[in-house]
Amino acid sequence: MKELDRRFATALKNLCDAPASMAQRIRLLSGVFETPDVLIFSPAFTTMDIFRPASLLALTRTHWAVALSSEPTADGTVPSENISAFASPYSHTLAVALKILLLDGRLAMHAHGNTSTALIVYFNTVMEKIYREAAFFALDQMTAKAYDTSVEIPGNRNSSETELPMKFHSALERFTPPGRTVRCYVAWPAVFGGFHRQLSPAAMLVRTQHELILISDEPPAGGFFDGPQQYFGYVVTYMPLQRIRAAALHGSGKLITVQITLTAGDNLESIAILVPSESSSAAVRIASPAL
Repeated sequence: MKELDRRFATALKNLCDAPASMAQRIRLLSGVFETPDVLIFSPAFTTMDIFRPASLLALTRTHWAVALSSEPTADGTVPSENISAFASPYSHTLAVALKILLLDGRLAMHAHGNTSTALIVYFNTVMEKIYREAAFFALDQMTAKAYDTSVEIPGNRNSSETELPMKFHSALERFTPPGRTVRCYVAWPAVFGGFHRQLSPAAMLVRTQHELILISDEPPAGGFFDGPQQYFGYVVTYMPLQRIRAAALHGSGKLITVQITLTAGDNLESIAILVPSESSSAAVRIASPAL
């Protein structure tokens, strides 16, 4: 067994390199093999006084699987009775999301049930790159596109429909999957109410030839802070175009809800995005499956 770093996530080559109890739970799941295409172990850790469980993420060409632990024992081992595991084919997966907040990173796979209860793996953001690449791999399988890390992300972004804030320029390069061409996007600022209360974060909606990408600032808990320029992290949601059934506007006033309906297999769910009224028409057009 490979010597594991007990501080940060580690990319592994095969299941025998992972903690035995977690590897065994993964082996019992349908669609997972001894040598997955992507395999990442993240040890349990504490961030901002919140415990994050250990996880083992396995991706093949047809399925993804996750084993999660509860708190480990004093010697760092994870008893098998404290491990839960789940697997899903990509054909039943609605969306993939990344959340990057200070040192607290999350990768969410939305496959069954409400999107708020998606399966989530946690990681220290020092190792964000390997989870970002795992998300890209999963997207390639969902869009039936061969994974090719040798293809560079195009540097020319002449498809803008609004002036893009500088902070989103780097996010666009960082979170656009390799080989994609950005066809159009719309960005909007954070919206504030009285006493600097944030009503919705700054965000942008991006459309490539394969997916719709929502890149949003992570607002502070409670929505209160001094000034409109501060932001705390990113939430990036990837929605394959083939999963989008409809996009519609709801409400009126300062903020409009763009509701995007996703479907995969028998699953039908919606993602609601709050958009300033002046950007809502462009946002729903970019999200429309008929574009």
